Amino acid sequence: MTATETRWDPIAGSLAVETPDIRSIRKGIALPPLVMRILPLVAIASMGWTVVAAVLGTGVVLAIVVTTAAFGAFFLASHLENEEGRETLRRVRLARERGWSYTGEKMKTVLASDSRGIDAWSTARPAETARMRQVREAVPELVDLRVGAFTGSDFDGEFWGLSREDGLPFWVAIGTMAMDAALAADQGLRRDAYGGRGGFGVLISLLGAYRLDRKTGVRAIVQPENVFNLGPLDRDIKTESAAFNEAFRIAGRAAGDRPAETVELDVLRILTPATQATLLDLMERYRALGFVIDDDVLYFTAQDRLVGANARPDAVDRHICQVLEDFERAKFSLKRYVE
Repeated sequence: MTATETRWDPIAGSLAVETPDIRSIRKGIALPPLVMRILPLVAIASMGWTVVAAVLGTGVVLAIVVTTAAFGAFFLASHLENEEGRETLRRVRLARERGWSYTGEKMKTVLASDSRGIDAWSTARPAETARMRQVREAVPELVDLRVGAFTGSDFDGEFWGLSREDGLPFWVAIGTMAMDAALAADQGLRRDAYGGRGGFGVLISLLGAYRLDRKTGVRAIVQPENVFNLGPLDRDIKTESAAFNEAFRIAGRAAGDRPAETVELDVLRILTPATQATLLDLMERYRALGFVIDDDVLYFTAQDRLVGANARPDAVDRHICQVLEDFERAKFSLKRYVE
């Protein structure tokens, strides 16, 4: 049955979350990834054939029949596979196993249009949901595209739960995006950090928040360093660790009634040697990492990439579970030093 629970939420304060009923989710079937990659290519190629046939004035009927069949096969395969439904089912099961709440409804993109009659379909585009706008406004430092740091994040599901260690609440948004690097000149895009090789991959984005027991009085920002902030432009806050300064860009500002002149010292108190070691360790494991301490809320983000056999749905699910576990351990580790 559908379960509705009121959860702590870093954006809204508290939120009523309705976890879907497993019995209401259409399960679908898993088709070979190669099939789902080839079918749209065949459909597009057949459409091109139809255009050429129309120009030449020969074989038009056959081209139309083949094009119709190709698109029909693609839509039928997508319906049978029901990738979104199977993904929702896996996430709901994960949430129920751990006593969490889950929904993808608040992040689900919709199709927007400028509503200009017959031109509406041609101008239809994915529209950002109100929830995603709120998340972006809360932590743009961790969500927006930043060259050399983060690929822009779009999320399609959220988890809410309580820590097993201290019972404090947390929230995690998750998003997966398919990538096709079959024709990429950079062979590095065809490999991941876990031994996977291939032209098809998945980019995983996570954004989490953890409530702290006390107010820090600052908004501390730690992002991956990039080439645009080197040399004379490298003017961020510095720790005593050259490795940490090379890996991350550090900034901060006062929150609440904290005087601005103490911000740098407050940020450095948060970035203890143990905290730095934790972040450097995570940076070794994941493609991109950053965090923001906004007074009494600790935000995390991590991005990772899987390709080849590692990008199969079952393998992606296992990896997401591992990332969530690493996230949870890292949150507790950092929380001890922050507080």
